[in-house]
Amino acid sequence: MKVLIDHQIFFQNRYGGISKIFSEIIRRLNERKIPFDTSVSIGDYNQGILRDPKTKLQVNQIPFFSLATVYFGILTFFKILRLPYPEFLTKRESGILRKSLSKNISILNGSVNRALTNHEYTVFHPTYFQDYYLSNLKESNTKMVLTVYDCVHELFPQFYGSNNFILRNRKSLCEASDHIICISETTKKDLIKWYPNIHSKNISVIYLAGNLSHHVESSIPFTNYILFVGNRSDYKNFNILLDAFVSIAKENEIHLVCAGGGKFRRQEKQWITSFGLESYVHQVNIDSEQFLANLYRKAKAFVYPSLYEGFGIPLLEAMSVGCPVLCSSIEVFHEVAGDAAMFFNPKDHLDLRTKILELLGSEKMRNELVQHGYIREKKFSWNQCADEHIQIYQSLSNHK
Repeated sequence: MKVLIDHQIFFQNRYGGISKIFSEIIRRLNERKIPFDTSVSIGDYNQGILRDPKTKLQVNQIPFFSLATVYFGILTFFKILRLPYPEFLTKRESGILRKSLSKNISILNGSVNRALTNHEYTVFHPTYFQDYYLSNLKESNTKMVLTVYDCVHELFPQFYGSNNFILRNRKSLCEASDHIICISETTKKDLIKWYPNIHSKNISVIYLAGNLSHHVESSIPFTNYILFVGNRSDYKNFNILLDAFVSIAKENEIHLVCAGGGKFRRQEKQWITSFGLESYVHQVNIDSEQFLANLYRKAKAFVYPSLYEGFGIPLLEAMSVGCPVLCSSIEVFHEVAGDAAMFFNPKDHLDLRTKILELLGSEKMRNELVQHGYIREKKFSWNQCADEHIQIYQSLSNHK
């Protein structure tokens, strides 16, 4: 058995998110001394550096004359003038970066295609939904595993456009796969609903994990706050948290800390200013997992208001360090959190407001959620996740 994992998601994401999944799998393939390669070297990925496996040269260094240079110049202009970044610009960052690095990405695509043509690997696991390899795969003996993280593009096409490459490619890639991995039963059910020709016997559910308890406790610049983590746009449903927070902040002297997701956009700043909450609502960048762990650890509660997710790693991250969880009453959150979270209607800000006040007013309730969270989080582990991936790789390698 020899596995090839490609480079797509490492150009698509900064450290974290989906790339976290593959980083954890790669670490354990290496620990178990299972033969594998990645089409891009990720040894320095947590520092934002990707390298060519052969030359060791950095392949994600933006050329001076490129679309990305213009893009970041425009963002710098807004920063100098202390203006919020336009939302249409921030949504295009990953696409602009990929376009500016297209020459290097094309070289890596070529190396993957040569490996497939030469039958160098028994299993190929692409990390995202570009289809640059599809014609070569059809001529190869290599088996393909595809991971489907969610069906958000199918459920919310208004946020992505009908020409989105994931919507264009998902069906054909699933049909070309020898095995599909979904990260929750909810995602599996959604995938079969949208693509009924995919046989469920070719789909496995492998849960993710999210333990941050190994990070040591340290001080942070906030006290008495509720926490929101990650992207705030579209189906993440952040606005409902803002609406619920209006009548809570000053009465209870509670703050809202938004970790990650970029600086507040124009509309968000206007909302915060209109209610006089500038000193109550804060945005901070996540510069390390240790910092994130301590944000969870010191929070009165973690609020996760999404309308849809494929899994929900932040639920487990919060539980692992003793943070009470308040989340949307959506199917996948019930699947992951079980009895270790308090749930609210994600379309009703008054319900969210009521639940936040209940938590803030009851130390007993918070402690009960914390204890249930410690137990629930232990049901998920990256070791188990990696073992189940390896079992699939082995099974496909033995049936060539």
